[in-house]
Amino acid sequence: MVRDLNEFLQAVADADERALDGLTADGPLERARRGVRRRRAVRHTQTAALCVAAVAAFAGGALLAGAHRGAPVDPATHGVTQGPLVETPGIPPYRELTPGVLSDADEGWVLSVHLAETSDPEGVRDPGGDVVLLTSPEGDSYRVPGVRAGSQLEVLDWDAPDATAVVRQVVDGSAQRALLDLADGTVTADARGLAPDSDFVSRVADGELWFDGGFVVLEDDGGSRDVYDAPRDSLRLVDPTGHRMIGSRDDLMSSERHSYDVVDLDTGDVDGPYPLVHGDENCDVAAWLDASTLLARCAEGTAWDAGFDEVEIDLSGDEPQRTAAAAVGPRDPYLNSPQWLSDGVLVGDTFQPGDVEACGSAGTYLRERDGSLTPVEETQSGLFLATTPQVAGGLVYVKGEQGCNGEQAPSTLTVHDPATGDARALLGFPVDNRGDRPGMLSWIVAR
Repeated sequence: MVRDLNEFLQAVADADERALDGLTADGPLERARRGVRRRRAVRHTQTAALCVAAVAAFAGGALLAGAHRGAPVDPATHGVTQGPLVETPGIPPYRELTPGVLSDADEGWVLSVHLAETSDPEGVRDPGGDVVLLTSPEGDSYRVPGVRAGSQLEVLDWDAPDATAVVRQVVDGSAQRALLDLADGTVTADARGLAPDSDFVSRVADGELWFDGGFVVLEDDGGSRDVYDAPRDSLRLVDPTGHRMIGSRDDLMSSERHSYDVVDLDTGDVDGPYPLVHGDENCDVAAWLDASTLLARCAEGTAWDAGFDEVEIDLSGDEPQRTAAAAVGPRDPYLNSPQWLSDGVLVGDTFQPGDVEACGSAGTYLRERDGSLTPVEETQSGLFLATTPQVAGGLVYVKGEQGCNGEQAPSTLTVHDPATGDARALLGFPVDNRGDRPGMLSWIVAR
């Protein structure tokens, strides 16, 4: 009988807790919770036993068991496993990608970039990696052949079953838009008029949204159009349909955010600016709840760590209408960078307003319309310190990290179906992981 994975991971975590017994209050684990500057010591405290055991636990796309988790997420592809399993130190186990497997890749497959090296003593790595994996919904990973060693790639967009993905490539210190051929690993510069170091924002209804001195849509048919003139630190929240965006022309160098615009991404028409704050409030827009409703957060003055109010803004009428939604206290969890999952339901990592020195999130949660939170994947002491989710096709994909959020620490990837509670492990920890191997540097789910 296959051992329950949650039980196994808890045993691993308990073993790691015992291994860390005796550390003083200013030891590596404690320092990891105290601020960005000291966070990178955490991964060096992870024991080899923890890492090797965790790799074994996640190998082969094991199920995450628990309440309502008795079956895997229904995979979109069946029976594509081909070739022997390869174990290369620094990256998860994989098989070589063949033309037959690539032709089967479709919506729901994951494209990820890795780096087969140990940690930098300074805790800083160049952006991007040179190992690209395709992972099926069943948890079988395949390595894209021919990617040049030393490449610095970040995956941005992949419309499967197209064999070409949009990436950002770092060349001579500057990042540029490029295309990656998944069949042979060839990378071809394809800036399409963008300046170096332009920001990829999001997919929209008919193309890619970028910031290049202003917001521009690169259309799927090869054209482009300017849609919004605003500073780099503007709001850039695209609605669930991909047709509208919330932006702002406020100068944050001289004041707090106080207004927002509603941008039609099809025509470039702008409605606004609309006032965001009332009185002495400090507010920001957090997410779209549906195609016509925003979720905003407002605090008195700048005291965000004392808690804040969540409010809904209805954009369906002639003028926006604001209504109170929920109050979040200093020790109440809230979603950081929430993403739209379905109308009224958001997904994100959880933090507490009063815990300003948190190393990482408390896990990935769903937020219902009434403000209530439901766990998708929680962090586990001694195993995961942070999570990072993505949403695609009604499913929630969660990167679990052994280090703090954004630290490039060893990581895994799981997929969860909120409708059924089913979950599956897709990518395990790097082979020969001693707590100092980079995790996924970037990843996307095929659309």
